[in-house]
Amino acid sequence: MNAYRSLNMNINQKKYKPLIKVNMKKYGILLLLLMSISFAFGQQKESGIVKIRGTRLAYPLINTWIAEFKKVYPNIQVSIAPSAPADSIDFSIAAYALTDKELTETRGGVAFTRYVQLPVANSKRADLAQLQARGFSEADFRKLYFTPETPTFFASSQNPSPITLYTREKPACAAKTFAAHFDHDPKTIQGVGVKGDDQDLAKAVKADVNGISFNNLGFIYDVNTRKVVEGLAVIPLDLNENGKVDKEEQVYGSLDEVIAYVEKTNNDKFVTENVNFLFNKNSSNVAAGIFLHWALTQGQQFSHALGFLSFDDQTLQAQRALAGATFKTLSASSCEGADNLMKTRRTSKTASNNP
Repeated sequence: MNAYRSLNMNINQKKYKPLIKVNMKKYGILLLLLMSISFAFGQQKESGIVKIRGTRLAYPLINTWIAEFKKVYPNIQVSIAPSAPADSIDFSIAAYALTDKELTETRGGVAFTRYVQLPVANSKRADLAQLQARGFSEADFRKLYFTPETPTFFASSQNPSPITLYTREKPACAAKTFAAHFDHDPKTIQGVGVKGDDQDLAKAVKADVNGISFNNLGFIYDVNTRKVVEGLAVIPLDLNENGKVDKEEQVYGSLDEVIAYVEKTNNDKFVTENVNFLFNKNSSNVAAGIFLHWALTQGQQFSHALGFLSFDDQTLQAQRALAGATFKTLSASSCEGADNLMKTRRTSKTASNNP
């Protein structure tokens, strides 16, 4: 009798084991679906207004973020608001090194991307080929931008073209960064002042066959073709200061090539700096915290596409920690839904693979 009961139980276990396995899979899929709906609902119910203003250098990236963020959080309205009252602004953009003047007991800041500036000339310049073969050294930059005399880059027999140097009319973020790299005040930068922003600076060089200036990658290169925009030409850096641009220094063929080289080498001859968000440490705007968390996580994938540099993981973690100290919501519902969903996916996958 006992033997018959044992045999019957074994038969039943074999009979229902596939059914149990199927039910576990169905349960896992159903649970995953419910968690996805719950997470999506949590995103749908989040609402608020976030206002940003500051240097226009970062606007292409910010505008992309706003469009992508809206797909996830349709009820949070993020906008660039240059004319809004200062006390209504959640984030101010500053593309220069922050000091104690900006960072106070009530004012905090986090870096959200990096940029690099390169010297550029008009693409029809008569001595362009010579300039590109020779490159600019640190000494050349100092003579060109920070002394009243026009430097001589070539021997008199080479008949060099005249130089019309262009800079921003007012010391903006990029100009501050450029001057600081060479230990100078931005007010001492030589050249014809151009009204407007860095895009206007690029236009001035395009319009003058003798024009030379500096600009950031997003306005030097076409972010769609990844090539230098029509009318401009990059003047390479003579990184090893040997009076010529060596083969390994010829890294300006495409936007992606420049970005990869700068990030890989971290050569301090390149003029690079962080782009930062400044904010009120006493902010109670939950929507601002959600947006900032998204920018420091999901938003990072768009940096290279728009000509900006990426941070390493350690730097990003440090910036997220700084942001989380003010915006407590970064560890609340906006993140918990995603974390729980990922845990459920892993659990469901484990259950289906281990019957």
